[in-house]
Amino acid sequence: MKAVVKYDNVAGATEIREVPVPQIGPDDVLVKVAYIGVCGSDPHMHHNQVSYKVNVPLILGHEFSGTIEKIGANVQGYQPGEAVTCETHADYCGKCVLCRTNRYHVCRERKGFGFQADGAFAKYVKVPSRILHKLPAGVSLKEAAVTEPVCVAYNALAKQSKIAPGDFVVIIGPGPIGILCAKMASVMGAADIVLIGTDGDEDRLALGKEYGATLTINSSRQDPVPIIMGMRDNYGADTVIDAAGFSPTLKLSMDIVRPCGQITKIGWGPAPVGFSLDPLIAKAVTLQGTFSHNWDVWEKSLVLMSKKLIDVNKLVTHELPLDKWAESFELMESKQGLKIVLTPID
Repeated sequence: MKAVVKYDNVAGATEIREVPVPQIGPDDVLVKVAYIGVCGSDPHMHHNQVSYKVNVPLILGHEFSGTIEKIGANVQGYQPGEAVTCETHADYCGKCVLCRTNRYHVCRERKGFGFQADGAFAKYVKVPSRILHKLPAGVSLKEAAVTEPVCVAYNALAKQSKIAPGDFVVIIGPGPIGILCAKMASVMGAADIVLIGTDGDEDRLALGKEYGATLTINSSRQDPVPIIMGMRDNYGADTVIDAAGFSPTLKLSMDIVRPCGQITKIGWGPAPVGFSLDPLIAKAVTLQGTFSHNWDVWEKSLVLMSKKLIDVNKLVTHELPLDKWAESFELMESKQGLKIVLTPID
């Protein structure tokens, strides 16, 4: 089968290769891929701009949906032909204290699809049955390929943040995750939802309003601090979601969060921040990191999608065949594409 393979940890070392169809074990299923979502981390890995180690050679891709082609001897509750999506945790030990307390997403032995284990930029992918999720009625295969970003937003807001009806929430970064965070904040009852972007994000900010943002700010043209501090009681936002990850966005988060509020950081920022974190102490602010997701988050996210409380269709701007993977990366980096899905090729 043809697959997109990152073959070395240097910039540009990615290409289409002919690779074997994966062999499954007794607890695995073989999934015939229908759609693969392109994540912002994929072009970063292609350019070797990530701070974590990638086990090369490696098939990229961790957001996908498909149908079951074959099941292992020990697999129960699944049948060939069923439509499924899948968590990103290709492997974890299942025995440590973290795994036993539903925190397997941070198990030390965890290996993620498309990072440390072969992913879904291919026709078939091997999946442990323990991380499979059947698609409920009302969720198409194309929509299901966007389940993972929904889960990121769900985990960040519903599980890791303390958001109550009527709250004031600010989201920095209007990519797919940031826009879905705006929608999740709306579903949770936040009353004021501010989405912040920069030049080039005009279309994304406009879409953010359709997904629940009550106000959008282009920080290249307006200073968001006086705008946000001028809202309500002049103390700032109850919760700030940093979906961008760069040092300046953490600094902005610290400036606009209210005392005793919370900053939830989704975006990665490998560079040193370069400024004091003492305002977190002075304001008694909670700085919460959030990473990935687990079983219950996937199930609840699929429920929200099936009932159309979260509709991902407007996020998908392009559908391309797998051999156009480089074009999809360029579309994302130029902000011409928001969420791009790829389809396998023979």
